[in-house]
Amino acid sequence: MTENGFASFFQERFSRTVVLLISAGASRADAEDATQEAMIQAWQHWQSIREPTAWLRTVAFRTWPKQGDNQRFKTVPLEDADRSTVLYPDLSIFATEQQQVLRLLRALPPMQRAVTALFYDGAPCGEIAELLDVSEATVRSHLRHARRTLKEMMATGDL
Repeated sequence: MTENGFASFFQERFSRTVVLLISAGASRADAEDATQEAMIQAWQHWQSIREPTAWLRTVAFRTWPKQGDNQRFKTVPLEDADRSTVLYPDLSIFATEQQQVLRLLRALPPMQRAVTALFYDGAPCGEIAELLDVSEATVRSHLRHARRTLKEMMATGDL
């Protein structure tokens, strides 16, 4: 892969990876830091990376600072979702609809949130299972439960 290829990859994936980590529950600062570190590593190993998108997702997700499992995968109670721009000022950079989606995702249990964020970023179930160290069946189960929960929240107007 060429330097030119890395430049276009960087432009295409940096913001998407930041949003992926924010969707999974990271603060904007943590998401940007982890993505930047992953991009530095990608640049250093660019010639040997076969699947750059999957590689970046994995490294960024694993680089995301672990401040204890409770902090990394913190669930926001749904009753606090309306105040999420106060609780999470980093969401204010998103459009109103995007903020609603992020509030819904942050109301999910931690594993459901992580699986859903990775899945909608384009990661296949096998990659998600490997990244989260669970079986593919567990990934599919979390995804099914997350979809059901999100559907119920939207049907009841719990945005």
